[in-house]
Amino acid sequence: MIKNLNIKKTPYPLLLEAKIGTWSAVGVTIASSLFLIALIVTFVIFPLNFNWQGIEIYAQSYAQHYWQILIFVVPCFFIAPLYLILTVSIHRVTPEEKKILSMLGIVFAVAYLAQITGNYYLQMTAIPQSISTGLLDGTTLFAFGNLNSIFWSMEILGYTWLSLSMIFIGFLFSGGKIETVIKWIFVVNGVLGVIAIIQAFTHLDFGFPFSLVLFAFTFPVATAMIALVFNSAKKNALQPSIIAGNY
Repeated sequence: MIKNLNIKKTPYPLLLEAKIGTWSAVGVTIASSLFLIALIVTFVIFPLNFNWQGIEIYAQSYAQHYWQILIFVVPCFFIAPLYLILTVSIHRVTPEEKKILSMLGIVFAVAYLAQITGNYYLQMTAIPQSISTGLLDGTTLFAFGNLNSIFWSMEILGYTWLSLSMIFIGFLFSGGKIETVIKWIFVVNGVLGVIAIIQAFTHLDFGFPFSLVLFAFTFPVATAMIALVFNSAKKNALQPSIIAGNY
């Protein structure tokens, strides 16, 4: 509720922040929905062969499955900056006593953005250029098709930062049914995402495919709900109520 928010702002900046929050949430929802489609295409409908047989064999068939790699990495590339903008929008409507949580969410969102976008940019630029010119030295370490590559290690670490951010942002939501759903989608997915880095250290597989599928299906649902809440606040030119209650 507005009375619980100790932030003195005029209606205009509130309206601006609600607009930015709405459209960044919509952007994340669209990009993450495309990621879900790409996940289904890449691993179910036209599954890529991740049985690594060497960079030479991988390079020979690279042109055939390059489009599958693109539809996977391009949406993920755009999720990162849009998610960071969303966390900043949420931070701007967070009461002072909870800003430590929103700031921590932003800190880990920045780490996620820096790492993931660089990782995906390599897949869209340096890797295809190296393969097309036949310069394969060192490409094995960054190849998408090599599950033991640096790319996948960076991928897991990058999404660990996202998971930590989601936990802190999730605990800001409370008050209503929609807010409760958003909170637990963020927190549960965040906790399961952190488990992934434990798997990387221990080399144990205890549920990573499940956590990936759960994230792919539920994350766009949560961000769509955030867009609705911000949009409602935009119409009323009031602070969103998502950060109002106790947690």
